[in-house]
Amino acid sequence: MLLIGLGIAWVAGLLPVGLWGAPWWMGAAWTAAAGVPTALRGIVRPGVVGVAVALAVLAGWRLDGALQQGQPPIAAYAGLDVVLTGTVVSEPDPGELTTAYDIRVERLDLGDGTALDDAGLIRAWVHQYERFLPGDRVRLEGELEQAPVFDGFDYRSYLAARGIGAVMWRPKTALLEPGDASAARELTRLRLALDSALQRSLPEPEASLGAGIAFGRDGGLSREVKDEFNRSGLRHLVAVSGANLVMVAALTLAVLSRAVGRNRALAAAAFAVGGYVVLAGFEPSVARAAVMTAVLFAGEAVGRPQSALPGLALAVIVLTAAWPRLALDAGFQLSAAATAGLLTFGPWLRWTVEHARRWWPASWLPGWVTEVTALSLAATAATMPITWAHFGAVSLVGPLANVVVQPVVALAFWASLATSAAGLGWRTGGEIAGVIAWLPLRFILDAAAAGAAPVWAAIEPGRLAPAAGAALMAGLAVLAGAAYRFLPAPVPVSEAARRRAALGNRLLLGGAAAAVALFLLPGTVRQDQALTVDVLDIGQGDALLLTTPGGKQVLIDTGPSGLRLARELGEVMPPWDRKVDLVIVSHPQEDHIGGFPALAERFRLGRVVTNGDRNATRTGALTARALDGREVVARAGDRFEFDGVAFRIVWPPDGIPGDELNRRSLAVLAEYGGVRLLFTGDLGAAEQRALLETLGGIVDVLKVPHHGSKNSDAAFLGLAAGGLAVISAGEGNPFGHPHPATLEALGGATIVRTDRDGRIRIEVKEGTVRVTTER
Repeated sequence: MLLIGLGIAWVAGLLPVGLWGAPWWMGAAWTAAAGVPTALRGIVRPGVVGVAVALAVLAGWRLDGALQQGQPPIAAYAGLDVVLTGTVVSEPDPGELTTAYDIRVERLDLGDGTALDDAGLIRAWVHQYERFLPGDRVRLEGELEQAPVFDGFDYRSYLAARGIGAVMWRPKTALLEPGDASAARELTRLRLALDSALQRSLPEPEASLGAGIAFGRDGGLSREVKDEFNRSGLRHLVAVSGANLVMVAALTLAVLSRAVGRNRALAAAAFAVGGYVVLAGFEPSVARAAVMTAVLFAGEAVGRPQSALPGLALAVIVLTAAWPRLALDAGFQLSAAATAGLLTFGPWLRWTVEHARRWWPASWLPGWVTEVTALSLAATAATMPITWAHFGAVSLVGPLANVVVQPVVALAFWASLATSAAGLGWRTGGEIAGVIAWLPLRFILDAAAAGAAPVWAAIEPGRLAPAAGAALMAGLAVLAGAAYRFLPAPVPVSEAARRRAALGNRLLLGGAAAAVALFLLPGTVRQDQALTVDVLDIGQGDALLLTTPGGKQVLIDTGPSGLRLARELGEVMPPWDRKVDLVIVSHPQEDHIGGFPALAERFRLGRVVTNGDRNATRTGALTARALDGREVVARAGDRFEFDGVAFRIVWPPDGIPGDELNRRSLAVLAEYGGVRLLFTGDLGAAEQRALLETLGGIVDVLKVPHHGSKNSDAAFLGLAAGGLAVISAGEGNPFGHPHPATLEALGGATIVRTDRDGRIRIEVKEGTVRVTTER
């Protein structure tokens, strides 16, 4: 109990400084006011009170000193064009069109002779395919900017708390020299290789969710998916979270202890934590997660889980003494609170659930289900005020969602690790393992979406006031103290109840196996004879996926973003299908080939039909490299049939200058069951008029050229009269696509557009065309 009391004193020292910016001595004064009377009554020894007050003084002083640190020097140069040289200190953080890195600036040059050494940290968003490793020395040239402040989220303050004083957006970059060999650098390389193995083995968003759960790399998840996790109370699953790791370890212990015994279960859980620490990196966020989980293990190892609470108090003291700002970090607070909840509320909730199993219908539930329920509720209850205080929302479905999802998270953790390891050296093995890993990952995503769907799923009263948050946590601490002081007696379970639970376990596992079979069965059955065209919502660009009657995929263009293309393909392709059988690239501009390097990395590719042109950009060079051995150069008049669908290249003819990329776009006429579909790339008005003479009549589906720009010929657009006109354009794009004149010229057609309708599906069957849209 002594360590627990000292831990409370330490937290009391942190609270007033962190919550209100009070003087560093305020928490010590509170501790003295509470401790001196108890010492005078002889309840606590005076020496203990003295140590507690000293710890409160130290805690307040350490945090106050950390918060008083000024901005790094580089912050003063925001708004200026600069040339920086520095060292990469972070892993790549992927975005849709950029990749972010943190860089320690060793020298800043303004170009007028002014220079500054050791200027501090910046965050730079560079080209989506720029790849650096920690330790690489780089040169950046561009404008320094202040970080933005978003509505409801002060991103500038968030970065400042991490020592980052400025940002750069799409600067010119150059690698000056690779970093020196080190264990940390090689572990980063391994972690990125495992992430790539998951991307090859799983569709999106399952690949990013698996990477987030297994080794803390969740940057590929879309904002929409993250919002669903927020509303459903599952936010902690998609970050480097001690709460998440603690739950994975606890559930592994709970389930395996019944199957293989406590010692072997401890070894398996310890292996999971050790592997996580190595793969996620030795950063403070990972260290705190490992320490909190080690606290849980310590109690289990000695056979008294509740004895770990003093260890938790010591861990909080040591971690926040070493890194004072951790005290204000939401992840650290969630880690500590979840661990405390498992140790204090867990036994009582387990006791409650075991009593409920005496009711005959509940007695069929396996013991591990009741164990998981108790652990999930304990962690959720302990962390609720912190979630409210930091994120301004309380998920009403969170407790139930966590009970449903947490057991599956442990399975997803192990399955994702196995998939990444298998796919590292054997692509087929990774794809086989990925089919199994997809199931729990998809379940988690569907549970988050279902939990977030009701209007009442979460209330958003705004961030909880610091005083109210502290008061709620203090009330929970009092309840936790009482639960810890008076442990419940074990609940006896009759032999008949054990037999029913064992039968329930077999029924549950059998039902799960049947569900897996029902999932896999459709993949072995030939689909009905239809051609489907999915116009993917990939922003300002083109990407269309044709699925032939036999289930083959033909992708026409890849859009501007590799990550967004992967997300869209994950929505329309079967999860076990990791091959695109044919790719047609209309022309090598960024909005048509931006996704190709990522496509070649994630999927097995068949032939790639192009017009033979190249573009001297980073993406163009990567695309040309990926084309090696796959490319087929096409010209007007070329014909081929692919799985029952006839394709004819109708543009370009010979003789168009090679530097006119749009003018040389491949135009492809596809025919199936008497239905004609024309895909036109970015052809301009002159090319459209020339093409009009060779087409021989109207088409049933027209992909409108150049995203619906005004550079279109009205007579050519009339080809879609009475049919379907499809426009692929980015919502809110700066070019004004589609142009009003183009829309007017398409007045005789049914118009669908990705900027308004989202992803579009066209089904061609028995000579008819049917269209559905995402929105």
